Amino acid sequence: MADYYKTLGIAKTASAEEIKKAYRKLALEHHPDRGGTDDAKFKEINEAYQVLSDPEKRQRYDQFGEAAFRNGGRPGQGAGFEGFDFSNFGGNGGFGFSGGFGDIFEDFFGAAFSQVQAELTITPAQAVLGDKVLADLSGQKIELNIPAGTQDGTSFRFAGKGRAYNNGRKGDLILTIKIAMPKHLTKEQRELWERLKESEHKKSWWGA
Repeated sequence: MADYYKTLGIAKTASAEEIKKAYRKLALEHHPDRGGTDDAKFKEINEAYQVLSDPEKRQRYDQFGEAAFRNGGRPGQGAGFEGFDFSNFGGNGGFGFSGGFGDIFEDFFGAAFSQVQAELTITPAQAVLGDKVLADLSGQKIELNIPAGTQDGTSFRFAGKGRAYNNGRKGDLILTIKIAMPKHLTKEQRELWERLKESEHKKSWWGA
């Protein structure tokens, strides 16, 4: 007999929120679109959630076990791919998933689409010595403390600074550093770079 609590990896005293959290994690892990290869496991997870997420079904399961659902068919009958409504997938009606997958895909894809990526260009001196920069991204002021020794391509994540989704929640902003090398130097600047170049030959510290 299937142990639905064991299937979701939770205790029998788990709250509704704990059940939902465990299901989301396992469903995303085993869903075929996320790389899952065990369809039977995916169906088992969905079946367990359908029972334990419903207070009435959970009470019957706690009292009689899986046998409580056998006469009318297993609670997960038709579960798995055939248990979902894909008719609205990608359409104007949204994802249209039945059961708990509406919330899962809203969270997963909503967070992905609300993530914003941007570049911040700084000078070599700022990268080497560090600096505090105030960036203006689409009218949003972002303050960034650039650590000394920051490398080109380094990314910084700002939670809640991306696009809005799911009842006003916002995704993240990923800010990637781009170090711009000077193309036109004054005489003084060239002399400084030449002195720096000479010092590099005397002591190998560049990659330290």
